Amino acid sequence: MAKGKRKLRFFIAVIVFILVFIYWDNNSLQLSRYTLYYDDLPDEFDNYRIVQISDMHGKTFGKNNSYLAYKVKKLEPDILVATGDMMSSNKDDGKAFLDFLDQFGNECPVYMSMGNHEQIARWLNGIEETNILYENFISEVKKRGVIVLDNESLLLSNKEADSNDHPVYLSGLTIELYHYSRRDLNPGDESLYLKTSYISGVLGEPKGFTIILAHNPAYFREYAEWGADLVLSGHVHGGVIQVPFKGGLLSPERVFFPEFDAGLFEEGGSKMIVNRGLGYSQINFRLFNRPEISMITLKKGNG
Repeated sequence: MAKGKRKLRFFIAVIVFILVFIYWDNNSLQLSRYTLYYDDLPDEFDNYRIVQISDMHGKTFGKNNSYLAYKVKKLEPDILVATGDMMSSNKDDGKAFLDFLDQFGNECPVYMSMGNHEQIARWLNGIEETNILYENFISEVKKRGVIVLDNESLLLSNKEADSNDHPVYLSGLTIELYHYSRRDLNPGDESLYLKTSYISGVLGEPKGFTIILAHNPAYFREYAEWGADLVLSGHVHGGVIQVPFKGGLLSPERVFFPEFDAGLFEEGGSKMIVNRGLGYSQINFRLFNRPEISMITLKKGNG
């Protein structure tokens, strides 16, 4: 009898541990730091600090996202970038992101690119007269001073520099929704593929050191071929479950073990950071895959 009670207590303890771990794994923020070296980085941008968040999908950390704002402020970034899906198409009005912006204030310039969920919301906004989630969200984001880069580029300035004679450009790429399709199911359909000519058509040719915010990391090779020095992406949510020694299990397109799931990737002279995101989309669960803030420091030289 006593032995049976011990087994029961052990079983309950294991269940409690698992539940606590899953809660912690899904609700605690992980900071990932990257130091990236470039020979051609302008001297004015040596030690330039970029903080990236992505894929919020209504997720909050602390009341009104105050804890997330606190964690980002502590990093003292030169700029903050949000790489898409800061709302969830037709079921989330983006309040979590707006609350974060209110808590964050004007600590540094904030730039946002479009994710597939903003694009879906915009499409719904266009076909349903009563569906104005996207219109309201973008309007409120801009009221808070966020610069939305929707197939646009701008010249970055470094407030610590005496001059900005050597240009650094920040671009936000919005690819078509069909570029998110399962290309592996239609290998002969070239129309599904993003081509470098498409990027040149919407952003023009790179004119200097270029940082590109591109929500979907699947086209890293195309971004690199176009001439991006640094790509900041999200979308994959770290693969939902991080399998030891294998990487992320599943992409939003239901591709198992996607090539670009999370972390740092390199292609020639180009580098890409794939942020694991903060929230959920279709699968409200994470395992060994905590919500993430990326801290990127640019350095002059070859490391």
